[in-house]
Amino acid sequence: MTTLATLEAALAGRPVDRPLRAPLFAALAAEVEELDERAFLADAGRRARIYADLARSLRVDVLVVDSGSGWDRETAGHALIADLLRRVRAVVDAPLGVTLAGPATRGDAQAVLAAARAAAEAGASVIFVREDVATPPDGYARLAAPLWGSLKFFRAVGVLAVPGDGWAAVVAKRGPFLPCVTTTVEVPHALAVPPGAAAPPTSAALITHTEDLAGHVPVRELQAAVARLGS
Repeated sequence: MTTLATLEAALAGRPVDRPLRAPLFAALAAEVEELDERAFLADAGRRARIYADLARSLRVDVLVVDSGSGWDRETAGHALIADLLRRVRAVVDAPLGVTLAGPATRGDAQAVLAAARAAAEAGASVIFVREDVATPPDGYARLAAPLWGSLKFFRAVGVLAVPGDGWAAVVAKRGPFLPCVTTTVEVPHALAVPPGAAAPPTSAALITHTEDLAGHVPVRELQAAVARLGS
């Protein structure tokens, strides 16, 4: 079963063979060649080359090419990520993913929708929608519905990453997205573990980190940190 087929099976409530690994090391990759992080994140060509090398050596299931740079908040960032995704897609077999701020966090559902569309059109198969507010606003399902519908149209999988128990009512229901939580829930879900931590035995369909490994894990320990997510 391919990676995307596994995620689609999970969304449909079917069992999966094993959790997929989607580690967050997009910013940490700057340290591979001892580069300034800001300059590295602005250089799509260099990022694509390093990400391709890391994807092959770390054998990730989903290559998350951006995990929190804030690219989604400005049009120039959309163009940079689109360029990066096209470059990486040409040389990497693994599905590509990006992280963007969700509508509750950003307060602008249309801007989130535009960023998600730009990434999906450029080749992102997995979109991590990160909500950093403690509880969802009233009517969140209606607010986010166009986002999930657009991702489905582009055949991309939406993963809703939420901060805690305040989102329990949202993640407890099977929806058009895969909830990404830090504990097990009864519906098909993804699991997020702290940077460098080992993933426990889990029924999750996907395992990732709560945040990018940059600043938390030395680059020399990157391979071990990814391996701790499971095989």
